[in-house]
Amino acid sequence: MKISLAVVGLVVVLVAAVVAGVIFWQSNVASGPECTVPGDSANPVASPPVELTAVQLQHASTINAVGLARAIPERGRIIAVATAYQESSLRNLPDGDRDSVGLFQQRPSQGWGTVEQIMDPIYAAGNFYDALLEVQDWPDMSLTVAAQAVQYSGFPDAYAKWEPQATTLVRELSGASELALTCADDAQQPTSDSPVRPAPPGADTATPELTAVLAAAEAELGGLTIDSVADDGRSATVSAAVPELDPPTAGRALAAWAVAHATGLSIADVAVQDRRWTDHEWQSAAALSSPAQVQLTVAEQ
Repeated sequence: MKISLAVVGLVVVLVAAVVAGVIFWQSNVASGPECTVPGDSANPVASPPVELTAVQLQHASTINAVGLARAIPERGRIIAVATAYQESSLRNLPDGDRDSVGLFQQRPSQGWGTVEQIMDPIYAAGNFYDALLEVQDWPDMSLTVAAQAVQYSGFPDAYAKWEPQATTLVRELSGASELALTCADDAQQPTSDSPVRPAPPGADTATPELTAVLAAAEAELGGLTIDSVADDGRSATVSAAVPELDPPTAGRALAAWAVAHATGLSIADVAVQDRRWTDHEWQSAAALSSPAQVQLTVAEQ
Protein backbone atom coordinates (compact mmCIF):
# COMPACT_ATOMS: atom_id res chain seq x y z
CA MET A 1 0.00 0.00 0.00
CA LYS A 2 2.85 2.37 0.82
CA ILE A 3 4.40 1.70 -2.57
CA SER A 4 1.07 2.32 -4.33
CA LEU A 5 0.57 5.60 -2.52
CA ALA A 6 4.08 6.67 -3.42
CA VAL A 7 3.46 5.86 -7.08
CA VAL A 8 0.17 7.72 -7.05
CA GLY A 9 1.84 10.69 -5.40
CA LEU A 10 4.57 10.72 -8.06
CA VAL A 11 1.99 10.59 -10.85
CA VAL A 12 0.10 13.50 -9.31
CA VAL A 13 3.28 15.57 -9.10
CA LEU A 14 4.19 14.79 -12.72
CA VAL A 15 0.71 15.64 -13.98
CA ALA A 16 0.76 18.90 -12.04
CA ALA A 17 4.14 19.77 -13.52
CA VAL A 18 2.93 19.05 -17.05
CA VAL A 19 -0.22 21.12 -16.55
CA ALA A 20 1.81 24.00 -15.12
CA GLY A 21 4.19 23.81 -18.07
CA VAL A 22 1.33 23.88 -20.57
CA ILE A 23 -0.26 26.85 -18.81
CA PHE A 24 3.07 28.69 -18.77
CA TRP A 25 3.60 27.94 -22.46
CA GLN A 26 0.10 29.04 -23.36
CA SER A 27 0.55 32.23 -21.34
CA ASN A 28 3.76 33.05 -23.19
CA VAL A 29 2.19 32.33 -26.56
CA ALA A 30 -0.83 34.46 -25.71
CA SER A 31 1.20 37.38 -24.44
CA GLY A 32 3.52 37.40 -27.45
CA PRO A 33 7.13 38.63 -27.61
CA GLU A 34 8.37 41.36 -25.29
CA CYS A 35 10.03 43.35 -28.07
CA THR A 36 9.77 43.46 -31.85
CA VAL A 37 12.16 44.90 -34.41
CA PRO A 38 10.94 44.99 -38.02
CA GLY A 39 13.23 43.77 -40.75
CA ASP A 40 13.64 44.75 -44.39
CA SER A 41 10.39 43.85 -46.14
CA ALA A 42 12.21 43.98 -49.46
CA ASN A 43 14.79 41.43 -48.30
CA PRO A 44 13.38 39.44 -45.36
CA VAL A 45 15.90 36.61 -45.77
CA ALA A 46 18.89 38.86 -45.10
CA SER A 47 17.05 41.08 -42.60
CA PRO A 48 13.99 39.37 -41.07
CA PRO A 49 11.72 40.71 -38.32
CA VAL A 50 13.20 39.92 -34.89
CA GLU A 51 11.31 39.07 -31.71
CA LEU A 52 13.28 39.10 -28.48
CA THR A 53 13.17 40.04 -24.81
CA ALA A 54 13.76 43.52 -23.47
CA VAL A 55 16.97 42.27 -21.86
CA GLN A 56 18.24 40.96 -25.19
CA LEU A 57 17.32 44.16 -27.02
CA GLN A 58 19.02 46.32 -24.41
CA HIS A 59 22.25 44.33 -24.71
CA ALA A 60 22.15 44.39 -28.51
CA SER A 61 21.70 48.16 -28.29
CA THR A 62 24.69 48.50 -25.98
CA ILE A 63 26.92 46.44 -28.26
CA ASN A 64 25.85 48.49 -31.26
CA ALA A 65 26.18 51.82 -29.43
CA VAL A 66 29.73 51.06 -28.31
CA GLY A 67 30.56 50.26 -31.93
CA LEU A 68 28.96 53.46 -33.18
CA ALA A 69 30.87 55.54 -30.65
CA ARG A 70 34.10 54.00 -31.92
CA ALA A 71 33.16 54.44 -35.60
CA ILE A 72 33.16 50.67 -36.15
CA PRO A 73 31.67 49.93 -39.60
CA GLU A 74 28.23 48.35 -39.78
CA ARG A 75 29.78 44.99 -40.73
CA GLY A 76 31.80 44.93 -37.52
CA ARG A 77 28.76 45.73 -35.40
CA ILE A 78 26.76 42.96 -37.08
CA ILE A 79 29.58 40.51 -36.34
CA ALA A 80 29.62 41.60 -32.69
CA VAL A 81 25.86 41.29 -32.16
CA ALA A 82 25.74 37.90 -33.92
CA THR A 83 28.63 36.66 -31.77
CA ALA A 84 26.89 37.67 -28.54
CA TYR A 85 23.68 36.07 -29.81
CA GLN A 86 25.51 32.76 -30.12
CA GLU A 87 27.69 33.00 -27.01
CA SER A 88 25.11 34.18 -24.47
CA SER A 89 21.79 34.64 -26.27
CA LEU A 90 22.41 38.36 -25.66
CA ARG A 91 22.34 37.90 -21.89
CA ASN A 92 24.96 39.10 -19.44
CA LEU A 93 25.67 35.66 -17.97
CA PRO A 94 27.58 35.40 -14.66
CA ASP A 95 28.98 32.01 -15.64
CA GLY A 96 29.52 29.65 -18.55
CA ASP A 97 31.98 27.10 -19.87
CA ARG A 98 34.95 26.97 -17.51
CA ASP A 99 35.51 30.58 -16.38
CA SER A 100 33.60 32.26 -19.23
CA VAL A 101 31.31 35.17 -18.27
CA GLY A 102 29.35 37.99 -19.81
CA LEU A 103 27.79 38.75 -23.18
CA PHE A 104 30.66 37.31 -25.19
CA GLN A 105 31.62 34.61 -22.67
CA GLN A 106 35.10 36.06 -22.32
CA ARG A 107 37.48 34.30 -19.95
CA PRO A 108 39.54 36.08 -17.28
CA SER A 109 42.11 33.29 -17.51
CA GLN A 110 42.64 34.13 -21.18
CA GLY A 111 43.46 37.78 -20.52
CA TRP A 112 40.07 39.36 -21.23
CA GLY A 113 40.00 41.18 -17.87
CA THR A 114 38.58 40.56 -14.42
CA VAL A 115 35.12 39.06 -13.92
CA GLU A 116 33.87 42.45 -12.72
CA GLN A 117 35.23 44.16 -15.85
CA ILE A 118 33.84 41.58 -18.27
CA MET A 119 30.41 41.74 -16.63
CA ASP A 120 30.24 45.40 -17.67
CA PRO A 121 28.59 45.22 -21.14
CA ILE A 122 30.42 48.35 -22.33
CA TYR A 123 33.79 46.86 -21.39
CA ALA A 124 32.93 43.47 -22.91
CA ALA A 125 31.79 45.03 -26.19
CA GLY A 126 34.90 47.20 -26.34
CA ASN A 127 36.99 44.08 -25.71
CA PHE A 128 35.40 42.34 -28.66
CA TYR A 129 35.91 45.28 -31.00
CA ASP A 130 39.55 45.64 -29.91
CA ALA A 131 40.19 42.01 -30.77
CA LEU A 132 38.25 42.18 -34.04
CA LEU A 133 40.24 45.18 -35.26
CA GLU A 134 43.42 43.17 -34.68
CA VAL A 135 42.26 40.54 -37.20
CA GLN A 136 43.84 41.29 -40.55
CA ASP A 137 41.31 41.78 -43.37
CA TRP A 138 38.34 41.06 -41.10
CA PRO A 139 35.91 43.14 -43.24
CA ASP A 140 36.49 40.74 -46.14
CA MET A 141 35.84 37.59 -44.09
CA SER A 142 32.61 35.73 -43.64
CA LEU A 143 30.93 36.45 -40.33
CA THR A 144 31.79 33.03 -38.96
CA VAL A 145 35.47 33.30 -39.83
CA ALA A 146 35.79 36.81 -38.40
CA ALA A 147 33.96 35.89 -35.18
CA GLN A 148 35.98 32.71 -34.75
CA ALA A 149 39.22 34.64 -35.19
CA VAL A 150 38.25 36.54 -32.03
CA GLN A 151 36.45 33.87 -30.01
CA TYR A 152 38.24 30.56 -30.71
CA SER A 153 34.96 28.73 -30.17
CA GLY A 154 34.53 24.96 -30.12
CA PHE A 155 31.53 25.50 -32.44
CA PRO A 156 32.86 27.96 -35.05
CA ASP A 157 30.08 27.38 -37.58
CA ALA A 158 27.34 28.42 -35.15
CA TYR A 159 27.81 32.18 -35.53
CA ALA A 160 26.51 32.37 -39.09
CA LYS A 161 22.90 31.52 -38.21
CA TRP A 162 22.55 34.78 -36.29
CA GLU A 163 23.71 37.06 -39.10
CA PRO A 164 20.19 37.92 -40.39
CA GLN A 165 18.88 38.80 -36.92
CA ALA A 166 22.00 40.82 -36.13
CA THR A 167 21.65 42.70 -39.42
CA THR A 168 18.08 43.72 -38.56
CA LEU A 169 19.04 44.83 -35.06
CA VAL A 170 22.11 46.82 -36.06
CA ARG A 171 20.38 48.70 -38.86
CA GLU A 172 17.33 49.61 -36.78
CA LEU A 173 19.44 50.56 -33.75
CA SER A 174 21.69 52.74 -35.91
CA GLY A 175 18.87 54.99 -37.11
CA ALA A 176 19.19 53.97 -40.74
CA SER A 177 15.44 54.09 -41.40
CA GLU A 178 12.19 55.25 -39.83
CA LEU A 179 12.10 53.85 -36.32
CA ALA A 180 9.63 51.10 -35.52
CA LEU A 181 11.23 48.99 -32.78
CA THR A 182 9.23 48.75 -29.57
CA CYS A 183 8.73 46.74 -26.39
CA ALA A 184 5.56 45.80 -24.53
CA ASP A 185 4.67 47.56 -21.30
CA ASP A 186 4.89 44.28 -19.34
CA ALA A 187 8.43 43.41 -20.46
CA GLN A 188 10.71 42.08 -17.73
CA GLN A 189 13.44 44.38 -16.42
CA PRO A 190 17.10 43.30 -16.48
CA THR A 191 18.26 41.76 -13.22
CA SER A 192 22.04 42.11 -13.58
CA ASP A 193 23.63 45.16 -12.00
CA SER A 194 25.19 47.83 -14.22
CA PRO A 195 28.11 49.99 -13.09
CA VAL A 196 27.24 53.52 -12.02
CA ARG A 197 28.11 55.90 -14.86
CA PRO A 198 29.18 59.52 -14.30
CA ALA A 199 26.51 62.11 -15.04
CA PRO A 200 27.21 64.24 -18.14
CA PRO A 201 27.48 68.03 -17.88
CA GLY A 202 24.12 69.76 -17.71
CA ALA A 203 22.29 67.04 -15.78
CA ASP A 204 22.41 68.86 -12.44
CA THR A 205 18.66 69.47 -12.19
CA ALA A 206 17.57 66.11 -13.58
CA THR A 207 15.95 63.53 -11.32
CA PRO A 208 18.13 60.54 -10.35
CA GLU A 209 16.17 58.41 -12.85
CA LEU A 210 16.74 60.82 -15.73
CA THR A 211 20.37 61.29 -14.71
CA ALA A 212 20.85 57.51 -14.97
CA VAL A 213 19.44 57.59 -18.52
CA LEU A 214 21.67 60.46 -19.61
CA ALA A 215 24.73 58.91 -17.98
CA ALA A 216 24.14 55.56 -19.67
CA ALA A 217 23.58 57.16 -23.07
CA GLU A 218 26.78 59.16 -22.78
CA ALA A 219 28.76 56.11 -21.61
CA GLU A 220 27.51 53.86 -24.41
CA LEU A 221 26.86 56.10 -27.40
CA GLY A 222 28.63 59.32 -26.45
CA GLY A 223 28.34 62.70 -28.11
CA LEU A 224 25.49 64.00 -25.94
CA THR A 225 24.81 67.67 -25.41
CA ILE A 226 22.05 68.42 -22.90
CA ASP A 227 20.13 71.35 -24.38
CA SER A 228 17.55 71.68 -21.60
CA VAL A 229 15.99 69.93 -18.62
CA ALA A 230 12.31 70.40 -17.76
CA ASP A 231 11.34 72.06 -14.50
CA ASP A 232 10.19 68.77 -12.99
CA GLY A 233 13.55 67.15 -13.84
CA ARG A 234 11.91 64.19 -15.59
CA SER A 235 12.46 65.28 -19.18
CA ALA A 236 15.48 66.48 -21.11
CA THR A 237 16.10 67.58 -24.67
CA VAL A 238 19.52 66.45 -25.85
CA SER A 239 21.48 66.65 -29.09
CA ALA A 240 23.34 63.64 -30.42
CA ALA A 241 26.63 63.61 -32.31
CA VAL A 242 27.74 60.16 -33.43
CA PRO A 243 30.90 59.50 -35.49
CA GLU A 244 30.22 58.82 -39.18
CA LEU A 245 26.48 59.59 -38.84
CA ASP A 246 24.73 62.69 -40.17
CA PRO A 247 22.62 64.65 -37.62
CA PRO A 248 19.23 63.11 -38.52
CA THR A 249 20.61 59.58 -38.38
CA ALA A 250 22.44 60.33 -35.11
CA GLY A 251 19.17 61.57 -33.61
CA ARG A 252 17.34 58.41 -34.66
CA ALA A 253 20.19 56.26 -33.32
CA LEU A 254 19.92 57.89 -29.90
CA ALA A 255 16.12 57.51 -29.96
CA ALA A 256 16.44 53.83 -30.88
CA TRP A 257 18.94 53.36 -28.06
CA ALA A 258 16.45 54.97 -25.64
CA VAL A 259 13.56 52.72 -26.68
CA ALA A 260 15.79 49.65 -26.41
CA HIS A 261 16.77 50.72 -22.87
CA ALA A 262 13.29 51.91 -21.86
CA THR A 263 12.39 48.88 -19.76
CA GLY A 264 15.62 48.84 -17.78
CA LEU A 265 15.83 52.62 -17.32
CA SER A 266 12.11 53.45 -16.89
CA ILE A 267 11.97 55.62 -20.00
CA ALA A 268 8.35 56.49 -20.72
CA ASP A 269 8.54 58.80 -23.72
CA VAL A 270 11.00 59.37 -26.59
CA ALA A 271 10.61 62.04 -29.27
CA VAL A 272 12.81 62.52 -32.32
CA GLN A 273 12.23 64.63 -35.43
CA ASP A 274 8.45 64.30 -36.10
CA ARG A 275 7.95 60.98 -34.29
CA ARG A 276 7.18 60.13 -30.67
CA TRP A 277 7.34 56.80 -28.85
CA THR A 278 4.73 56.89 -26.11
CA ASP A 279 2.50 54.21 -24.58
CA HIS A 280 4.91 51.75 -26.24
CA GLU A 281 3.92 52.83 -29.75
CA TRP A 282 5.34 55.18 -32.38
CA GLN A 283 3.11 58.10 -33.36
CA SER A 284 3.36 61.24 -35.46
CA ALA A 285 4.24 64.36 -33.45
CA ALA A 286 5.26 67.97 -33.78
CA ALA A 287 8.79 68.19 -35.09
CA LEU A 288 11.61 69.13 -32.73
CA SER A 289 13.72 72.14 -33.65
CA SER A 290 16.73 70.07 -34.79
CA PRO A 291 16.89 66.64 -36.49
CA ALA A 292 19.68 65.68 -34.09
CA GLN A 293 17.58 66.46 -31.02
CA VAL A 294 15.89 63.82 -28.90
CA GLN A 295 13.53 64.42 -26.01
CA LEU A 296 13.74 61.79 -23.26
CA THR A 297 11.21 61.48 -20.44
CA VAL A 298 11.31 59.03 -17.53
CA ALA A 299 8.27 57.60 -15.79
CA GLU A 300 6.94 59.18 -12.62
CA GLN A 301 8.21 57.45 -9.50
